[in-house]
This record gives sequence, C-alpha cells and structure tokens, in this order.
Amino acid sequence: SLSCCRTISSRLRCDHMESGIRRRHVQSSQLPESSTSHSALESLKHFDVYTKVQDDCVQKSQAGGIVTVITVIVMLLLFGSEVLEFFTVEVVHSISVDTRINQKLPISLDITFPHLRCDEISVDTVDSAGVNQVNVQGTLEKFPLNSKSEPAQDSIQTGGCLSCYDAADDTHTCCNTCAALKEAYQARGLSYHDILHTAEQCLTYVGCRVQGTVIVNKVSGNVHVALGKSLIRDGRHVHEFNVNDVTNGFNTSHEIHSIRFGDFVQGTWSPLDGVGKIVKHGAYMFHYYFKLVPTVYVSRSGEEVYTHQYSVTDSARNVPVRNGELTGLPGVFLVYDFSPFLMRKVEKTRPWSYIFTSICAIIGGVFSIASLAEMLAHFVMHRLSGAR
Repeated sequence: SLSCCRTISSRLRCDHMESGIRRRHVQSSQLPESSTSHSALESLKHFDVYTKVQDDCVQKSQAGGIVTVITVIVMLLLFGSEVLEFFTVEVVHSISVDTRINQKLPISLDITFPHLRCDEISVDTVDSAGVNQVNVQGTLEKFPLNSKSEPAQDSIQTGGCLSCYDAADDTHTCCNTCAALKEAYQARGLSYHDILHTAEQCLTYVGCRVQGTVIVNKVSGNVHVALGKSLIRDGRHVHEFNVNDVTNGFNTSHEIHSIRFGDFVQGTWSPLDGVGKIVKHGAYMFHYYFKLVPTVYVSRSGEEVYTHQYSVTDSARNVPVRNGELTGLPGVFLVYDFSPFLMRKVEKTRPWSYIFTSICAIIGGVFSIASLAEMLAHFVMHRLSGAR
C-alpha cells in the first residue's frame, strides 16, 4: 500500500508539471507582436562599433587630465577662429573687357583752395570728344573761406558805398563787394592782385572750397581749375586773363579732401584723400594723371554698383611770366583716361553647412590626436615609473 501511494503521488506530480509546462507553452505562443520588434532592436547591438566600458574598468591618470585640458583649450581656439572665418566676407575678383561705353561718368570733387577766392575759381571740363563745359554750375557748390579756412560770407555793404580805389570812375563809383571791386579793376585794365589783400571788402574771405559733382562723357579728358575767365572761342576752350594779375604769383595751393570717379562704394579708398600742395612763391601748374579702372561691386545681397578705381601720378612746375608771357597756365588739372578692362568684385559668404562641417572636423581631429597624445604620455610615464 505504501508503494502504491508513492506511485500515485509521483503521477500527480508529473501530471501537475506537464500541465504547467503546457500552460507556459501556451502563454509563449501567444506573445504579442511587440516582442518581435523588441528582438529586432536587440539585434542592432551586433552593429554597435561604439563599445561601452564599465566604470569599474576605467582608469584615470594625471597625464589624461593634462591632455584633456589642453584639448579643450585647443578646441575653443579653433572654434573661435572658424566662427570668425565664417562671418568674414570673401571678395572674389574677375576681369573682363568693359563694354559699357555709352555712359556718363560722375566725378565727385571736394577740394579747398585756401588762397583763391570763389570768384577766381572756375571748374571747367574738356574731353577728347570735343565736349567742353565752362564754369560748371548746379551740381557744384563753392563755399567762401576766411584766413583760417573756415566758412565765411562775402562782405556786403548795404548802407554805404565802399571805394573802388584806383578803378573808380563814372561807371564804378561804389564797390561794396570784392567781386565788384575786381570787375572794376578788370574794366580799367588794372591788376587787382595787390588790392585784394588790403581792400576792406576783400578781407572777409580769402579762400574757397569746391564741393559737388561734374558729369562727363566716358572718354578721356580733364577737369581743371585754372587762371582767368574760361570761354569757348571758335570751338576751342580758352582762358582770358591779364598777365599783370599773376606777376606776383597766382597761388594754386590746394588740399584734396576726396576725389571719386563713379558711385561711392563703402570701404573703398582713394589715393588722393587728404593730399595737399602748398605754393610758397610763384605760379604753379599742377597735373594729376588718373588711370581709371571700371569696377563693378556686387554685394552679398546681389546689388551691383558701377564705379571706377584709379591709380594716379602727379607733376608740378612753376610757370612764371617771361617776356610778358606766361610759360604755362597756373591751375590744377585732373587728367583722366580709361582702362579697357572691367574688374568685377563679388562678395561671397559661406553657407551654414561650412560651420557645421568645421565643427565636426575639429571635434574628430582634436579627439583623435588627443587620444594618441594621451596614449604616448601614459606609456612614457608608465615606463618612467617602472624604471624607478
């Protein structure tokens, strides 16, 4: 009977185990589909090239700390230089033949003549096409200056009658302005050079500043301020003057504040800006020879500006009166000619992908080199400690 009980109990345990096994088998067969996707994700571990090391297996050293600090400093410096490079605008140059011929050229002038009055200054233009402009008005302004080269106003006597000195006659009884006094002297054929320095009406201002723009054809020519009254006679540009007016000198001292050929472009530089010439005695003729290079500036926004760069040389010589005649015409002459080539300057900016690519290259390169440096430093320190 005891053996039967053991047999029956063993069978019950077997049946119970088989039913449990069958129940577990049923549950595993009814797993949801999410377990399948989880297994697929688990299989991606086989493609992991970035193997992980447990913290207990990581060893830190002083050499590694030094290399890490140096690595961070180097990366920050490289990041800064790349950011500056990213925001720097690159200008790309190219050269072609200039085909823009049927255009007008604006010449902007800003010149001070400290010893020539505004009524003595006439800005004229002459070009190789035979087009002359006499005493350009409208686009140019003349500002009287006093002896300190500061703005001044012509002295006008409204309540009285100032003397015409040696030029006084029935026609010229009152000369209330310096210009009226000069006209009176010219009408009598007298030299007015000396009287200008002593006459009351001429002491208010002694200089003139010329500012404005002259529009010329795009052909070679010159812009000048010269002695005498300019006019066109028989198709020729001539200057009329009394040679006695320059016996004691026609002072063409001047200071060039700026000269531009074409539209203004921000950041451009003019070689003659701030250049001055001083005449201590005699009557001088100054020549500035310009070689103009047509230039197109294209901004980063795509806006085009057509202007001219230039190189310049200059000469000066005294042209005194000899045998009752001048050996030259005192004045300032701006002689210009054009280059047949067109220079194109285009502003280029770097795309945002540039900075991202640079950052990735810096991180990868610095970390790779730093790893090699750390391995070398660790090896050396280990050998040195072993030798001790």
